[in-house]
Amino acid sequence: MNYTQQSQLLYEKSRAGRLDDGDIQTVIDWPDDELVTLFGSTDRLRRDHFGNKVAVCAIMNIKPGGCSEDCAFCAQSRHNPTGVKAGRMADADAVVRKFEGAKRADADFCMVSTGRGLGATGVGKVAAAAAACGGPVHASLGIIAGESFAVLKKAGVVCYNHNLESSRRFFPRIVSSHGYDERIATVRAAAAAGLSVCCGGIFGVGESWRDRADLALELRGLPVQTVPLNFFVHKEGMRASPSELTPLECLKIIALFRFILPDRVLKVAGGREVHLRRLQPLMFCAGANGFITGGYLTTGGQGVDEDAGMLCDLRLERMPEA
Repeated sequence: MNYTQQSQLLYEKSRAGRLDDGDIQTVIDWPDDELVTLFGSTDRLRRDHFGNKVAVCAIMNIKPGGCSEDCAFCAQSRHNPTGVKAGRMADADAVVRKFEGAKRADADFCMVSTGRGLGATGVGKVAAAAAACGGPVHASLGIIAGESFAVLKKAGVVCYNHNLESSRRFFPRIVSSHGYDERIATVRAAAAAGLSVCCGGIFGVGESWRDRADLALELRGLPVQTVPLNFFVHKEGMRASPSELTPLECLKIIALFRFILPDRVLKVAGGREVHLRRLQPLMFCAGANGFITGGYLTTGGQGVDEDAGMLCDLRLERMPEA
């Protein structure tokens, strides 16, 4: 069977929900010089489920630095001396300004707070800021109490982000201050409260291809609608070693997730510009149908105008609010 035939078979099996471990290994082993053949199927899967619609999101770091958790890849962890200083939570007026900027850019808006998770007081402040925005917003506030989700939903939060980061097997190598099951419980609690859930991971922190596949399989069994794919950007002081990801490897990661999760929004997030570089437009051929625009938590991006131009050139349209 040649690569064109294998790619077609992968498409058919993914579409029918019959992808097995052998098929996953086929994608993992796929040679770089034949990736264009593979993209024929991942692009088709994307278009089958989403047409030419792309989810665009802008984020705001509402409470930077000083995080108590020891995630090896995070510039904001106080366990990683990267020079990121702890700051106070942004007030409602600042949040509203950022929200309005996101709306002008035709992007969803997400408030992100560092730390293990906000308590009731912090959640209340976020809820007040969300209500002041007067429109649907997203939030990422860590491991929070179940009743907090109802507070957020009432204030206008429609989607909650909480990443698993990697496979269950690899997770303890990059995080020891809380457990994998705590993250899964948070995802389930957000979904049980009626929120859309955004949950994904980070790549280039020493994980294997099998860890990447196992993360996708874990997500397949969870009530998750959107899967952010982050590519590690190293800063001096982080425990995780600098990433050796290549643009083609990043594209194959996207393709792997599209085959395993054919009907989920795949949103390329942190590290997009650093690792994909001039191959950024190919992320849609690889199966992505979403991205973060306007910068990240501690690093900048290529800019909303450049991103808008990329979509225009590709004749892609923005997806309605999640």
